[in-house]
Amino acid sequence: MRRIQKLAAVATAAVMPGMLLSAPARADVPAAPQPCWQPADGCGFAVAPGRAYTIGASYQAGAMVRAVAYTYSAGAGWRKWFDGTPYGRSAAWAPLATTTPAVPSGTERIGVDFPGATTVDDVTVAAVAPAQRRVVYRPALGRKSGLVTNSFAYHNPRSKQALRSAVWHVTTGSLFAAGGTGDTGKIDDGSPGPRSAVSTGSSVFRMHSVRRDFTDVQVAFRLNIAHQTSTAYTPESSYDGVHIWLRHKSQYELYAASVARRDGMVLIKKKCAGGPVNGGTYYTLGAEVPGAPIVRNKWRQVSATVRNNPGGSVTVVLYVEGRAMVSAVDTGVGCAPIRAGAPIGIRGDNTRFRFSDVTVTGL
Repeated sequence: MRRIQKLAAVATAAVMPGMLLSAPARADVPAAPQPCWQPADGCGFAVAPGRAYTIGASYQAGAMVRAVAYTYSAGAGWRKWFDGTPYGRSAAWAPLATTTPAVPSGTERIGVDFPGATTVDDVTVAAVAPAQRRVVYRPALGRKSGLVTNSFAYHNPRSKQALRSAVWHVTTGSLFAAGGTGDTGKIDDGSPGPRSAVSTGSSVFRMHSVRRDFTDVQVAFRLNIAHQTSTAYTPESSYDGVHIWLRHKSQYELYAASVARRDGMVLIKKKCAGGPVNGGTYYTLGAEVPGAPIVRNKWRQVSATVRNNPGGSVTVVLYVEGRAMVSAVDTGVGCAPIRAGAPIGIRGDNTRFRFSDVTVTGL
């Protein structure tokens, strides 16, 4: 078992997380060794009330694991305060990073535990930079029903026939407005014309924002999936479904949070330039979580967050109906973490779907 990194004055050897404040059975038997980042007299991390903190660690686990934070004050002692987002099982050492809300008034220290983990190392608690002004962006589709824009417009920028959107680029497929919602239209593998009258091309649907400065944000929208199919050009695949794009630097470099897949998995991927997939390579970040089948003809709230961590890594979290489904930390898998501002977007594969109330909120 690896040794816990010494982070406080009395840090001890690695133990199995969850052994909090255990007392010895007999006076002559010492208590189990307790790492000093867990709640105990003299342990924990000194913090400033009103500041948010990023809890980082490396872990091994045979089950889902999350960081749990406890606050300490002389008057109240230790109290459970915050549950972090879930991370998947991992036999190898895997990174974890989760950011707390602002520390409550009167708190002197916070302690951390990692339920579900078998071993934990390199535990850190680092203050997050003061938050910038909260930005909320709601890209609209316009009031009219019909075609908003399509890949014909994107690839024919000088065409007078093309329909263009002030807020969305559609690089593949077609985007329609229907009763205030966005719609991919019927699914086919044709090449759309100026009005997508014959073909939509939406078996491969790719849309990203015109605005390019989204850094630490939450992207949320309501999603309604009508059906899934396949075409001669796009045969059935396990990843068919809907995916949220974060930090879409280019078609070769981005994060993708899969909120609805044909195989019922939810997961987070990163694409790096160079490779066999349209000039790039996809890398799975963190766990692939089963048990989330496609739900048809029902509006559901989906979202994903992306945040830069102290030390250079990036954390992505995926939510369905407000529940955190999976988290991942990018420490440089495949290529450097994508930390700069970039567009957000939505991707679809062999799936007709509608969306509404797209909201981008600064973290």
